[in-house]
Amino acid sequence: MQRLKTETRPHHERTEAAVRLMEPDLTPGGYRRHLEALHGFYVPLEAELSAWLEGAVPALRAHERWKVPLLEEDLRALGHDTASLARLPRCQQLPQLPGLPEALGCFYVLEGSTLGGQLILRHLRRRFADVPVGPFAFFSAYGEEVGPMWRAFGQALTQAAAEASSSDFDARVVKGAQDTFEAFGAWLARETANASPHA
Repeated sequence: MQRLKTETRPHHERTEAAVRLMEPDLTPGGYRRHLEALHGFYVPLEAELSAWLEGAVPALRAHERWKVPLLEEDLRALGHDTASLARLPRCQQLPQLPGLPEALGCFYVLEGSTLGGQLILRHLRRRFADVPVGPFAFFSAYGEEVGPMWRAFGQALTQAAAEASSSDFDARVVKGAQDTFEAFGAWLARETANASPHA
């Protein structure tokens, strides 16, 4: 986990720069567009991850960690229905996940976002205190269990690495995380390039 944190730091920082939710004049429309972009990344990526993680690492409890239902709860509160959700753009340039190590590295990025999401959640609740924009389900993922869920993830990942027969397992996990940060940042930048969050 420490190696992941260290070796993905620059990738993490570049991706954070593409997240535009902390701005003081964020509008409901800007918030909705960001959720739409997240949805476009998470839908295809979680589908791919489930093929690798469901059952492969039981200690991950991956089925409890999927975020698409939470994003769709938030987007429905902002006016979407099943048909309009299906029409939202989907990311075509996903990180390459040729094996379980890369999938675990990818999942590290998604799970880590629940930690940074706590800061975003506090900002959103202040910003939209008097505006009905929905339950913030995505950024409220795990509720009071954010810390325990993150620690459980770290323990499961560390155990999987310890049990791996491949000598390059750790390096492949790191590469999966780096590639996920890069793909995520590129997708967010693209999706927000022509849409100001203030509009």
